[in-house]
Parts: sequence; C-alpha cells; structure tokens
Amino acid sequence: MVGSEFLRRLHGLVVLASVLVLAGLLTGCGGPRIELHYPDEALDFSQGTTHIPTLFIDKVTDMRPVEQRMGQGHFFAITYPKDSAWIRPVTEIYGEALAQDLDQTQLVELVPFPGQAEFTLSVDLLSLGSRMTRSPSSLVLTSMVGVGLGLALGDDAAGRTKRAVLFSALATAAIPMPTQHHAETEVRMVLRDATGDIVWQESCYGEYEGRKSLAPTAREDQELVDRFLSRAIKRANGCLLGQLRQALLKYEVEHTPPEGRG
Repeated sequence: MVGSEFLRRLHGLVVLASVLVLAGLLTGCGGPRIELHYPDEALDFSQGTTHIPTLFIDKVTDMRPVEQRMGQGHFFAITYPKDSAWIRPVTEIYGEALAQDLDQTQLVELVPFPGQAEFTLSVDLLSLGSRMTRSPSSLVLTSMVGVGLGLALGDDAAGRTKRAVLFSALATAAIPMPTQHHAETEVRMVLRDATGDIVWQESCYGEYEGRKSLAPTAREDQELVDRFLSRAIKRANGCLLGQLRQALLKYEVEHTPPEGRG
C-alpha cells in the first residue's frame, strides 16, 4: 500500500511538471506577430553614374520550400518563422526590405507605375527562413542539475526522489541551454528594359549563423529574426545589388551614343 501511494504521488508530480512545461511552450508559441526590423544601408551606389535610372518593382513571387512556409520540427530542430507568425505576407516584407536597399543605396529611383520606368525588376523569393537546433546532451545536463537539487533538498529517500523528478522537469523547462541558428535567404532577380528584353538576371544566397542560449519554454522569435534572418537578407541583397549596379553601368555605356558619353 505504501508503495502504491508513493507511486501515485510520484505520478502526480510528473504530470504537474509536464503541464508546466507544456504551458510554457504554448505561451511561447502564441506571442505577438513578427515584424522585420531591417537594418539601414550605408553604401552609396550612385557614384560614377551619369544619371540614376528609374525602376519599377514588378512583383515578388514566393517560391520558398513548404517547410519554411509552414514551419516544422519540435525542440531539437525547428524551422521558423512560419507564415502565420509574420505580421504580413513574406513577399511584402521582403519587397519592402529590397525597396529600402534600392532607395538607400541610390542605385535607382523607384517609381510606382511601370510606364514611368526605364527598367522593370521581377523577383523570385527562393528561400527565406531560419533553423534552430539544440543538442540532446544539453537537455541531459539541465535535467541532471534539477535531479541534483532535488536529491539535496529531500528529507528522506522518498522525498528526495519526488523532488528530484519535479526539479528535473522544471530545470529542463527553465534553464537556458545553447542553441545554434542558421538563417538563409536566396533570391533570383530578372531586370528588363522598357521594351521587355532581359538585361540581367542573377540569383544570390545570403546566410548568417550564430548561437544563443534559450530556455526550452522560450521562443524569442522576434529577437532571433532581428539578429539572424535580417542579416541573411542583407547579405543576399548586397550580393544582388552589387551585380545589378554593374549591369546598369554596362547598359548605359552600350546604349549611350558616342557623342553623349563623358
């Protein structure tokens, strides 16, 4: 009878600890919608050009893999943020980041209608997302911390065992553990002139990696997007805009009459 009562209470403690962990995870997943706090651009690409061409951004087509759109994984490997976590569609969010880079670099003058533009730019968004991974060994270490604390605080063998189980679950939920983050962005661009002919097309891949300690119940997606994904986008755009500048300079030289050069 004593053994049965002990097991019943032990089971109750495990259930309680599991509920606390699950509640923390659910709270973390139900946070505010994510925005892109995109860093400013310091480079000026207008130097060396005789005039700044006008450009219309035609559309951004979402061609990302389904795991980035839907999000996937749990605990040890998570792809984030899923589309429903963003405050607006990803194509709009990326399009604004691209427009910001184009405007701040003074590479082109953006216009609202295609009839006003010398060039039209279409964009395929091939990848934009992050992946977080945890090592199983870090989970074991945090669990052992709780076990050790529970064993130290118990009054007798039964009390130490119960506290060890409870504290192990709580420590696993609350103690930050190292996480590895890999953010990536891949974009393909096609530039057409006023006649519709393709002037330039290219794709670039930007990535950014880093580490951050997070508790299992914490999902600081906004901070993680700001820290990792925004930089991956910046790197992809930097690669593309550098090549776009060269394409525009080449086009200007090839389509300017000899008497108009210099």
